[in-house]
Amino acid sequence: MFGKILRVNLTTGVLCQENAQKYEERFIGARGVNSWIVFNETNPKTKPLDPENVVAIGAGPLAGTTFRQSSRTAISSKNCLTNGINFSNAGGFFGPELRHAGWSNIVITGKSVKPVYLYVKDSHVELRDASGLWGKDIWETEDAIRQDLGDPYVQLLTIGPCGENLVPMAIVVITRTRSAASGGLGAIMGSKNLKAIAVRGTGETEIADPDRFKIITDRVYHKLEKSNLTKLFRQGGNFEGYIESMNSLCVYPYRNTEDDHYPDIDESPIARAKWKRSKETWDAEWNSFTHYGSIVYEADEEPYKGLTIIQPQNNTFYTYATRLDIRSPSAILKIFELVSRYGLDQDQAGVAISWAFECYEKGILTKEDTGGLDLTWGNHEAVIELIEQIVKAEGFGKLLGQGTKRASEVIGKGSDYYSTALKGQDNLDALRALKAWGFGNVVSLRGGRHLDGAPTTEFSPSSPPDVLEKLFGVRTACEPTTYEGKGKLVAWTSWFKAALDTTGADVFTSCWMSVEHCGPADYAEALSAATGRDISSDRFMEIGRRIHNVEKAFNTLHVGFTRKDDYPPLIYMKEPVKSGQFKGELITREGHDRMLDEYYEASGWDRKTSWQSEQNLVKLGLSDVAERLREAGRLL
Repeated sequence: MFGKILRVNLTTGVLCQENAQKYEERFIGARGVNSWIVFNETNPKTKPLDPENVVAIGAGPLAGTTFRQSSRTAISSKNCLTNGINFSNAGGFFGPELRHAGWSNIVITGKSVKPVYLYVKDSHVELRDASGLWGKDIWETEDAIRQDLGDPYVQLLTIGPCGENLVPMAIVVITRTRSAASGGLGAIMGSKNLKAIAVRGTGETEIADPDRFKIITDRVYHKLEKSNLTKLFRQGGNFEGYIESMNSLCVYPYRNTEDDHYPDIDESPIARAKWKRSKETWDAEWNSFTHYGSIVYEADEEPYKGLTIIQPQNNTFYTYATRLDIRSPSAILKIFELVSRYGLDQDQAGVAISWAFECYEKGILTKEDTGGLDLTWGNHEAVIELIEQIVKAEGFGKLLGQGTKRASEVIGKGSDYYSTALKGQDNLDALRALKAWGFGNVVSLRGGRHLDGAPTTEFSPSSPPDVLEKLFGVRTACEPTTYEGKGKLVAWTSWFKAALDTTGADVFTSCWMSVEHCGPADYAEALSAATGRDISSDRFMEIGRRIHNVEKAFNTLHVGFTRKDDYPPLIYMKEPVKSGQFKGELITREGHDRMLDEYYEASGWDRKTSWQSEQNLVKLGLSDVAERLREAGRLL
């Protein structure tokens, strides 16, 4: 069984259908198919906001099935901040609805002469006028389209004013707050005058062997139900349940780059007990097992009192509570509402703003530079004003919206030292203490994102080494400050995550979150039953490795990234963690080089250049990729 691809040319208005078989046989679906299409159909000379740039959207074979939390939508395109590959992933209900409408992928090119939105109802597809929606925020747009279509159950993928204004930090949003961030996907849609995609499906995701699939999904259900992490999720979701433990592991950046540990968090105004839950509930994920999407918070402080919003992700907490030292839960909830409505990458915006705050503290920036804003740590009014400016591409915020790499080039005065940009895109996470976690962020192909290859094994230092060796092939996987084995671990995680992103299942169901959760064998069995194709555990991982190599080749052809682009910001190698249990930890050059050598060796890439080898690519069934690299003179 194979999916169907909807191809949309916004310049000509032509809509056509393509069978996905030739793609899915090699890449399963979703991210795999997306990235292969983007690799093949995007010219290296094409800029991210050019009409010729390709946006590929996909839902994997498990999306919208009884497999737990099979809610994900994958999106790939060229990256507005790095000019390399970009791939992202969001939850909610759009992906399942796309599958229920009978489609696996949507591929978009061109540019409409006026704002439009794409409407898909089963086999019926049309472009509709969105002129009246241009300028509306995401929540307003969702409400207006549902009213226009007379269907409260239509599912939407939408951009806000941030995307309309072509800000490189613009995102697309699904179901109010579930975002596909990184790389300016919202700006790319905005450049095409595409406001939204609305999908309604009256069918179901096709399953080749329903009886076998039920046996597998029942087993997965019981596995997840027994997990200790599932219990933690249900108590505090992917937010408050993590606050104390993650801070103790020194993975919360404090005041931009000043430290990786927040002092006395238990007694602070942002402690776990300070967040007020509302009596409302909100189901934000398809077939959820964690139920964190049902938790709603309420602001109880003026001037934000009365605001209710679905629970943010943990990223929201450490972007604004620790990185910017905002000590008001109500203000942080307001910021989360604003970035969700405007379609702004909360991570990118928060990092750029925290960079500005640190430069202000160090005297590099003054009120003359900031337009009169007082960038003193914790000033949430200034943060909100800068968010407004970033979205509107006005004032000092216009510069911040380009990211700290570009902003520091304009400001100068040594401001680049405090930038955490990796390959041109700002990185949110603390990198110094947990070596594999930090390394995975650094070598991320799309630039500084932890959901690429950064493993969470070091978050659970009590995991049995024999279990870790059996699953990951690395006994030291849970030892936080050890460099040994971490390059190999990050390579494995990169392949696994790429393969997982083809399925439609949520990363929370996987061993990326806990060794108690699903591994390659579970997904391979589920995919085999769903698609009718024989997918073994080894083949599942091979497909992940294939995708990783296609995305690596895209970077090589479009940007020319080499080993020199796989190093952390200098400050993390010079200034250690200042407090907490990992006080004194930093990234040593020797340790990082050791991990890089091991990572390249495991990947089959050249240690000196990071270039791919023809032998490795041919072995992965990518001789066509090798030929492209050979023509460019960038093949080992």
